[in-house]
Amino acid sequence: MQFNQLKIPTNEINLNVVVEGKGTPIIFVHGWPESFYSWRHQINTFSKLGYTVIAPDIRGYGDSEKPTNVFDYSMKKITADLIGILDYLGEKKAHIIGHDWGAPIAWYTSLLFPNRILSVSGLSVPHSFLGNAEKPTNMLKKLYKDNFFYILYFQKEGPAEEEFEKNISETLKIIFSNSDYRGMTKNIETLAHQKKIKGMGFLDDMINYKDLPGWLTKNDLDFYTNQFEISGMRGPLNRYRCIDQDWEELEFLSNKKISKPSCFITGDLDPVNFMLLNSLKLLKNDESDEELLLNHINSNYSDLREFKIIESCGHWTQQEKPEEVNKILIDFLQKI
Repeated sequence: MQFNQLKIPTNEINLNVVVEGKGTPIIFVHGWPESFYSWRHQINTFSKLGYTVIAPDIRGYGDSEKPTNVFDYSMKKITADLIGILDYLGEKKAHIIGHDWGAPIAWYTSLLFPNRILSVSGLSVPHSFLGNAEKPTNMLKKLYKDNFFYILYFQKEGPAEEEFEKNISETLKIIFSNSDYRGMTKNIETLAHQKKIKGMGFLDDMINYKDLPGWLTKNDLDFYTNQFEISGMRGPLNRYRCIDQDWEELEFLSNKKISKPSCFITGDLDPVNFMLLNSLKLLKNDESDEELLLNHINSNYSDLREFKIIESCGHWTQQEKPEEVNKILIDFLQKI
């Protein structure tokens, strides 16, 4: 696949950005460990429908610049990067869609720059308030205690980078294969009950499948591998290391609901659902799992117009189920 990639100066750095089509802009924001390429099934589809598709490599990824300071990966800086792209392209407003880490980036872009966002959609990760009484890392330590939790593992610079960069291709293959529908079908009990303990690595106990999942070709894996061989893992992991800084800097938004027209899409076996449920059950356990999840998600939006759960889908939503995701997003956007 060939895409029109531009180097765009924004917010004092240069980002690699795919820009395709003409019309109302849509910003597509990728997650970890991905790149603009995670939207390969959406870029051509939406550009042909009369939208300007804007799909950046977030700072630290691929061919975008990679600041060395951990705190250069804060939510405030990354959301400002996206608005800077709109400024460079001469666009006043845009729809924004994010997956994984890209979803919170999309949610917070709509909160920090409401006059620039027409609608906001998130895949996999719903909006959650940061208005907790203590820092996120402290809360996670209390929640997971002696169990392994990847965000806590990522906090220390070095160990995760060393683990992942030993063999980038193998790392990505394992991560992608263990969090999709096939992988989650096998791993659901382990993930749901958090049996991994502190001191283990991220990849420990994950299944190293011999074959690639059906939604990921060898060419896809090779593209991702090349991108992370260029960028390394430090910049992408620094996003996780800014969660306490985000908590402090975004306190003024701590109880703010998403007010823009919103769409949320998740897979029925997305591991984020299980992690979120584990947290919610500590606060309230008199509801069913489905009620807890639905009520929590609905409570964080004032104009949630679409909430879809895609069957037979894991974490890599728009890659595993591109046709279903595209239809939901097209229907949502056409009603704005």
